[in-house]
Amino acid sequence: MMKKKTTFGFALTCVLIAAALAFTGGFLIARNKVNAVTKPTQTSGSGYEIVDEVEKVIKDNYLGSVNQDDLIKGMCKGYVEGLGDAAVKYVTAQEYATYNKSVAGETILYKNFGKGIGYIQFISFTQSTKQSFSNALNDFSKSTVSKVNMLVLDLRNCSTGEIDVAASLLDMMLPEGEIISGVDKNGNRTVLYTSDQSEIDYDIAVLVNGKTSGVAEIFASTLSAYGKAVIVGTTTAGDCAQTEAIQLTNGDYVLIPNLYYVTKGQQTYSSAGVVPSTVVELSIADQKSYDTGTLDMSKDMQFLAAVKALGVNDVVMVSDSDTDKASSDSDTETDTEKSSDSDDGTSKTTSTNSDEDSSDSEKSGNIDDYWYDDEYWNNQNNNGNSGNNEDDEDNGNDYYDYDEDWD
Repeated sequence: MMKKKTTFGFALTCVLIAAALAFTGGFLIARNKVNAVTKPTQTSGSGYEIVDEVEKVIKDNYLGSVNQDDLIKGMCKGYVEGLGDAAVKYVTAQEYATYNKSVAGETILYKNFGKGIGYIQFISFTQSTKQSFSNALNDFSKSTVSKVNMLVLDLRNCSTGEIDVAASLLDMMLPEGEIISGVDKNGNRTVLYTSDQSEIDYDIAVLVNGKTSGVAEIFASTLSAYGKAVIVGTTTAGDCAQTEAIQLTNGDYVLIPNLYYVTKGQQTYSSAGVVPSTVVELSIADQKSYDTGTLDMSKDMQFLAAVKALGVNDVVMVSDSDTDKASSDSDTETDTEKSSDSDDGTSKTTSTNSDEDSSDSEKSGNIDDYWYDDEYWNNQNNNGNSGNNEDDEDNGNDYYDYDEDWD
C-alpha cells in the first residue's frame, strides 16, 4: 500500500482548528454558568434577585400604601450606606440646602495678646474668611499697644470649609510654588492650586486637635510642609479628601470623596492625620471648656505651648478695643456689640469681658510680674499651694499655673 504523506502545513491547520473549537466550547459553557448566576429576573432589571424577592414580599403582604418616590430615595440611601463609609452620603435637595446654610456665620475670631502675638481662631473656611483674615491682620498692624509679628492660628475643632478659600489664604502666606494637589482613585495627580511670589512675613504656630479635619487639615499641613509654621496640639482626624457634591436627575445629591488632597512633597494625610511637631493634650475638663468657648486662655496649655514655640514664654491680653473681634459672613462686630451678645449666651468669644480684664489687671498685673519670680513660687509652695487654681481662687489669690519644664 502506498502511504499518504501528510504535509506539515495541513497538520498544523488541523491542530489550530481543534484548539479553536475547544476554546469556543469552553467559553460558551463558562458564559452559560455566569448567566445562570447573574441572570436578572423577568420582573425587574435590577440584576439582584434578592431585591426582586423583597419587592415581591412587600407587594404580596404589605398592608400600607407604597410611595414610589420615598421608596426609590430609601433604596438610594441604602445603597450608599451599604458602602460602610460615613464620608459618602445621599442627601435630598432640601438637606443639602440646609447643610450649606449651616456653615454660614462666624468664620474667625481674633485677639491681640501682646508680646507680638496675634491669635486667630478659624470657625470655618467660607467665602468671607479671606476678607475677615485680612481685617484681622490690618487691626493687628494698627494696634497702638502691641504690633503683631507672630500668629497663632487656631484650627482646633475646625471641620468645615471650602478648599479654594483655604488656598487663597495659603497664597497670602506662602512663596511661589505648588500649594495643593489632588490624587484620584487611579493615582492620577493634578495640581489644584499654586501660590505667587508675594507672602506675608509672620512667624506662625498652628493649633490642631482630633476634630481638625478636611480643609483645615490641608491648610495646616501645607504651612508645615513649606516650613512656614510649627504644628501644636494633637493628631488631626485624617479626613484629607475632597468631597464632591454630585447632583442627581431628581435634584438630590451624593456627597462622595473622590480626590485625596496632597501637600508639597506629594504627602497625603488621609487616614493617618497630621501629627504635630509639639504634642500637647488638654485635660478632659479643659477640652470641654474649649468646646463651649469658656476656656480661660491663660490656662489653655495648647495655646501656651504654641506661644512658647514662637519664642515667647508669657503673654498679656492687650486692651485695644480694635483687637478683640469676631468676623462673620454678615458683619464685623465691635467689642461692645460682642460683649452684648455674650451676655445673653448667643455668641462665642475668645476672651473675658472688659470688666473682668480690668479687674484681673488691677489685682494680678501682667504675667511678666511673676512668671520668672522664683521667690514668689517658692512662697506659694511653702504656703501649701501647688498650683491648684481652684483652691487659690477660693483663697483670693490670682495667678497662673507654672510649668518648670517650660524653662
